Amino acid sequence: MRLLILCIISSFMLFLYGCGEDKAPEMVAAPVQADDIFTDREWSVVQRLSPLPETPPPNPTNRVADNPEAAQLGQMFFFDTRFSKDGTVACATCHSPFHGFADVEATSLGAGRGTRNAPTLLNAAYNQWQFWDGRTDTLWSQALVALEGEVEQAGTRLQYAHLVHQHYAADYETVFGELPDLADTTRFPADGKPGDSAFDSMSEADQHAVNIVFANIGKAIEAYERLLMSRNAPFDRFVAGDTEAISPEAKRGLKTFIGKGVCILCHDTPTFTDNAFHNLGVPQGTLPEDAGRYAGISLLLSDPFNGGGVYSDDTAVATRILNFLEPIPRHQGEFKTPTLRNVTLTAPYFHTGEFPTLESVIEFNNVGGTVGNFVGQRERTLEPLRLSEQEKTDLVEFLETLTGELPPAHLLTKPNLP
Repeated sequence: MRLLILCIISSFMLFLYGCGEDKAPEMVAAPVQADDIFTDREWSVVQRLSPLPETPPPNPTNRVADNPEAAQLGQMFFFDTRFSKDGTVACATCHSPFHGFADVEATSLGAGRGTRNAPTLLNAAYNQWQFWDGRTDTLWSQALVALEGEVEQAGTRLQYAHLVHQHYAADYETVFGELPDLADTTRFPADGKPGDSAFDSMSEADQHAVNIVFANIGKAIEAYERLLMSRNAPFDRFVAGDTEAISPEAKRGLKTFIGKGVCILCHDTPTFTDNAFHNLGVPQGTLPEDAGRYAGISLLLSDPFNGGGVYSDDTAVATRILNFLEPIPRHQGEFKTPTLRNVTLTAPYFHTGEFPTLESVIEFNNVGGTVGNFVGQRERTLEPLRLSEQEKTDLVEFLETLTGELPPAHLLTKPNLP
């Protein structure tokens, strides 16, 4: 949970509690229990957090984002360990359906040991940015980074193109159209990516053909991941009018969440994230220095598979956003606000994975964060919250009500692979 003040506290508190005006604006509130502890103004804030939209926002950069056949193909790719250097790692290795599509490891172990915790993929299609540093702007380009990442799946786009050609050709062509003829391994070597002599010696046209197949692998994976929705948590049922959906302790925790705990300032939408980046001073421990968003912006802008690149199916919106991005010193050590939905399923926490429990995260924020062993400038508005033990316990009770229904069972298992 991010307990970071993004705006002037006094302005927010005036909105939340009022300032003695003659007449408060009219509010439309869902039914609540007779002894409810929320003021009308507090309840209006609560109502902004639910429900989660039934479908994620459209992604015009991926023309098959909501194609059922693409999703079926993407599910096979997601669970297929052949999409890795040595045939032992799949997307599902670090994004396990048994752990909320996250990882129980502090930092993920794929082809090697990573330096960050794997975020959940549940509801990830609502995110504007992917990875802790936002170095990709779509789910399909995120998958491509992992597929070739040295400590993730560590394979190459030529290897994957041949895999699709050998085992998935019919399914691929149903969704994306004709594959290039990869039979000539003189033109299309068995293995390689940019920076490898085998790939770099190919003609520009052949490189482009392989890149299209590679991009389409990611687009199919995104189509599957867009189905990994988790909605209708007890909290949502409470806001909708079921007064017994959450306990009195959780209701008190919700009141702390939007009030004294100031959690609402970074977790202020139905996805329980502001989709922004902050430096909370999370200690790096024994992990290497991590520049976070500062490095992430540079990686995003240089990525040929970003939403404004030639492999995007619609560059208009993404290009307008990318044109405003520039790494500046204040981005050093900033990391994305994670969703709090299903947070009880996705321990350990923060980008370092060094916080094993929700209680440890709350205590970290309660004392105002740390004062050393982190990158960049910690946001100066961070202050101790001075929550009581009961308030901290109540916060945990509330966070437990954010666990929603899992996706349908057929999306949670490895399908039959060709």
